Amino acid sequence: MMFRILLICFFIVHFNMMSTAASMGDINQIRKEFNLALNDEKKAVVLFNQLTKMKPATNTLQYAYLGATEAVLAKHAFNPFSKLTYVNSALIKLNKAVELNLNSIEIRYMRFSIESNMPSYLGYSKHAEEDKNILVKGLSTTKITKEQCGMYKVFANGIINSKYCNKQEENLLHNVITACNDLQLN
Repeated sequence: MMFRILLICFFIVHFNMMSTAASMGDINQIRKEFNLALNDEKKAVVLFNQLTKMKPATNTLQYAYLGATEAVLAKHAFNPFSKLTYVNSALIKLNKAVELNLNSIEIRYMRFSIESNMPSYLGYSKHAEEDKNILVKGLSTTKITKEQCGMYKVFANGIINSKYCNKQEENLLHNVITACNDLQLN
């Protein structure tokens, strides 16, 4: 009898884990969970574990989110050695994701946001300028859909608020934000 109860419990837990992993395969769900993880260490750990279990190496966007989630774990870590370990691992994954998908604005923004926020003396900002240039060009020349507006406005504001943005780029990015606001009103 006890064995049956344990077996039933196992199947319930296993089924719940599988359904969570299946829903995590949806990139919109991953984005949502990532945004929640930014300020919640427990959610960051859960997301990291779920993405790790998915083995997302064949999907560059999921792989990039795995790396970005590691960077979030670095933000939450107390130990400086742990922070650097997480950042190193995050950047390895993001660099690989960029290599596999050079034109992805989303992946480039993830790497840019990490590198541009690192202290320059650590030497982790070597792609920030390159990523910023590709982001500004991509955001200002891509036909943006209504669905992309929220994300692209975050990207534009993130670049504007970085130390990497000049006045001309700032104007282009403000145009992107204005275009998104107009699209969202319609």
